[in-house]
Amino acid sequence: MSTVAVVAGEASGDLHAGRLVAALRGLAPDVQVWAVGGEGLRAAGARVVFGSEALAGMGLVEAAGRLPALVRARAEVLRRFEAAPPDLFVPVDFGGLNLRLARAARRRGIRVVYFIPPKVWAWGRWRVRALREGVTEALVVLPFEEAFLRDAGVPARYVGSPVADHVAGRRWRPEPGRVGVLPGSRRGEILRIGPLLAGAAALLARGRDLRFSVARAPGVDPRWLDETLELLGPGAEVVDDALEVMERSTLVLAASGTATLECALVGVPHVVAYRVSPVTYLVGRVLVRVPFMSLPNLIAGRAVVPELIQRPASEVAAAAAPLLEDGPARARVLRGLDEVRRAVGAPGASERAARRVLAHIEGEAP
Repeated sequence: MSTVAVVAGEASGDLHAGRLVAALRGLAPDVQVWAVGGEGLRAAGARVVFGSEALAGMGLVEAAGRLPALVRARAEVLRRFEAAPPDLFVPVDFGGLNLRLARAARRRGIRVVYFIPPKVWAWGRWRVRALREGVTEALVVLPFEEAFLRDAGVPARYVGSPVADHVAGRRWRPEPGRVGVLPGSRRGEILRIGPLLAGAAALLARGRDLRFSVARAPGVDPRWLDETLELLGPGAEVVDDALEVMERSTLVLAASGTATLECALVGVPHVVAYRVSPVTYLVGRVLVRVPFMSLPNLIAGRAVVPELIQRPASEVAAAAAPLLEDGPARARVLRGLDEVRRAVGAPGASERAARRVLAHIEGEAP
């Protein structure tokens, strides 16, 4: 009986890790999985030995308060590596913790298949060395990552985007005047960006008959949305299914993150906004080496959707206004979203990744 260790650090990673584990157990029901993770991994049948809810933090300053939990999680995983080494370690995203754990695993002779490795092409390219030293194979989920990592000496394979699995069968069916607000999934993110998006939405509503739907991610305390809802007014609804918000909205205002790719694959025009602490932003200006932040723009290699970083609500509203009605701006965005969907490819990433993990467990992968 084989054992796999999985470490996922926040909500999106836990979702993708859970889908991977569910697919793996479907292929090989006897495989045992223990994990650092959350509800996604628990639902997939993994034995969660450390909850990831305490690990998520946005930005350099915001993440500092999570350090004690990160130290405890690392110690627990290393203790288990020593006491009963798993047959395979599968880190999922969350490079700050997982790169160190991957190198520690390799030093102990444990094979490492990194699902959704750190975005070293965007910033921190010195981390490529850590990937080369710590990873048996990287399973990447953005079309351009495979060539980048292989050129850097890291064995890599594009398995498709797990986001395509998540949105399979969901299609845009907009309600006129419905605007979606996607403020993110982490407390700091929601408190910082939710009011920004809501302020922009309120400006859009001047002289227009608009209705607002706010997506609440799993695990989000309703109180974190209080300021956002206050700015939107009493008619705003809270919806627990973000994909439903995307499907029903004629336009979405979204925090930068996985949700932007979900919007692209559903087909809904959207505007991306992001805001972090001034210190995090200044450090990011030095470290980040890509022209875009949102996933649709990165995949297309051009500005498919407007993205506004550290900008006020008035500028977010100005970028969004031309997309509310049919016209050249909206048509350009819709064509760009079609391009992104073609680049991402068909669903099935979770199963393709699971088959590759199983090949490593069974010793059939080089």
